[in-house]
Amino acid sequence: MCELTVILPAYNEEDNISELTERWQNEKERLEKEGGCRLRIVAVNDGSSDNTEKIARKLEEEYDNFTLVNHDSNKGLGEAVKTGILYTLDKFPSCEYTCIMDCDNTHDPRFVHSMLKKQREAKADVVIASRYQNGSRIKGVSSFRLFTSEGARYVYSLLLGVKNVRDYTCGYRLYNNDILKKAHERFGGELIQESGFSCMAELLYKLYASGASFAEVPFELRYDFKKGASKMKVIKTAIDSFKLAYRLRKIPLEV
Repeated sequence: MCELTVILPAYNEEDNISELTERWQNEKERLEKEGGCRLRIVAVNDGSSDNTEKIARKLEEEYDNFTLVNHDSNKGLGEAVKTGILYTLDKFPSCEYTCIMDCDNTHDPRFVHSMLKKQREAKADVVIASRYQNGSRIKGVSSFRLFTSEGARYVYSLLLGVKNVRDYTCGYRLYNNDILKKAHERFGGELIQESGFSCMAELLYKLYASGASFAEVPFELRYDFKKGASKMKVIKTAIDSFKLAYRLRKIPLEV
């Protein structure tokens, strides 16, 4: 049976982390029966100032497949994602798949089944839960945020042009661990340097530069399920995205 590690980067998610963990646990049996995968969850608490760490420690006691990794201070989403990836590669070397998603209940764990199916059918190294595939739905997102997301998508598509990728920034993805290992061998500690939300586009392109292939599946982004304030600074994220795209395109692709 294969292993699937789910990484949950968490900053001030006291209202969301328990519910999301339970939703993943509800998929455990189906993952084993239909996907042939044993589920493991790694939550990376990124120096939260609320009760996220306390709640995660209780979850660690309750579930034998739940692990908490703690940052003593807030380092940003990029560092939390990188910590989760490096922890998984180091502690679980036989793990085949890593799934990373937002920890705010906007992403539904049930879509992991279609992602696993797509990965196996397309033999893709990375499968993205995409907002821009037929059948995708977005609820609870402001018109302004939708506009900035479309703008970022256009810039990344124009400047980076990664085959089979329409959604460069969604954090909900399934990775084959072999490509994560390969990219880590190439980039080392610089696999992710962006601290904010643009880190997801950075990781995507560095995997592409390391030879990764991509596929997408439709999903529902349910921002109306999110509890608590958004951590994204929309204008700053948009500006960072433009700058990042120009830097990334200078990275030589593996031939």
